[in-house]
Amino acid sequence: MEGIKIMRGYLKKRAKDSWTIVITVGRKVDPKTGKSRPDQKWFTVKGTKKEAEAKLAELIHQYNRGELVEPTKMTVGEWLTRWLDAYVMNSSKKKLRTQETYHSIVKNHLIPALGHIRLQKLQPADIQAYYNNSNLSPSTLEQHHAVLHQALKVAMQNERLLNTNPTAMVAEKPRGKENLDMQVWSVEEVRRFLSEARKRGTQCEAFYSTALETGMRKGELCGLKWEDVDLENRLISVRRTLIKAGPDPVMGTPKTGRGRAIAISPGLAKLLARHKAEQNEQRLKLGPMYHNHGFVFAKQTGEPLQMNNFGQREFTQLIEASGVKKIRFHDLRHTCATLLLAHGMHPKIVQERLGHSNISMTLDRYSHVTPTMQENAAQVMGDILHTR
Repeated sequence: MEGIKIMRGYLKKRAKDSWTIVITVGRKVDPKTGKSRPDQKWFTVKGTKKEAEAKLAELIHQYNRGELVEPTKMTVGEWLTRWLDAYVMNSSKKKLRTQETYHSIVKNHLIPALGHIRLQKLQPADIQAYYNNSNLSPSTLEQHHAVLHQALKVAMQNERLLNTNPTAMVAEKPRGKENLDMQVWSVEEVRRFLSEARKRGTQCEAFYSTALETGMRKGELCGLKWEDVDLENRLISVRRTLIKAGPDPVMGTPKTGRGRAIAISPGLAKLLARHKAEQNEQRLKLGPMYHNHGFVFAKQTGEPLQMNNFGQREFTQLIEASGVKKIRFHDLRHTCATLLLAHGMHPKIVQERLGHSNISMTLDRYSHVTPTMQENAAQVMGDILHTR
């Protein structure tokens, strides 16, 4: 009958409760001899003869549906390495920052934890154990889960190495709590923190003042160049983000893929001008030893700042010295948005300033400010309608 695939199979007894299933899916030509021979697939199963016969019937059904997966000894580590090379690092659809992140997650976390397991033997319980035994944050594990899910999805759909994606069957998937864990400073805390930063020099004060006033991301701050700063018109253009520091820094586009312009206050403009003058003095002092990449915030030698230093060392030291509430560096961005909204700034302006892709993201993330805004709106309408 047209459209029906014909497939033959039989069982071979191995050790106790172990069987080899041999199925013939057609014929193929031996490249060495040029002769035609049966195209056979071999599978090993454990259980009774009845269970082996049921597995044989299942394999025939999968073949007829075009879902047959051939057995492989490939490990999870081997597949993840192959996936990185073929589908991530050489993909024009993935940003450089994304490639770097995926590479780090796979090489530093997923392969050490799961890489030794046979790909086709990987179980949801193995993945669950990795999540349960990790000391990483829920948000970080949620990202790991997403990367592993993508990699196994390609193994299943593109490479036909899996029938199912075990990440989809994990009972307790990690859930990030970024919004719930969001911490912000009050106006008083911001002033105390910046007062402490001022004691550490102009660059330190300028860096954290820019972070708090503009809501820029850490990578955007570290990738900011003087050519992006218009001090006369008090405007910062966010065009790039620093992906990798060092003598040959690697740059990428902002998170949403497009740049934005941010107006800055006269006070911040003066602070940045003073910082620029001091930086120029340092550059002239070092001469050829200064590596001028044009970064606004740089090391004494002109090379870009190491981004992690701010979240782990200097930032923590400043928090302790100023006695303010302990928050993450990224919470400076949340503080900027919260203070703006709480002081009546239109959410659309806040969205554009922070570089959110749409205004719903801004409203959802900072919904804790909405009640105050609603009360203010009610007061305004009350004054209009009921004041005589």
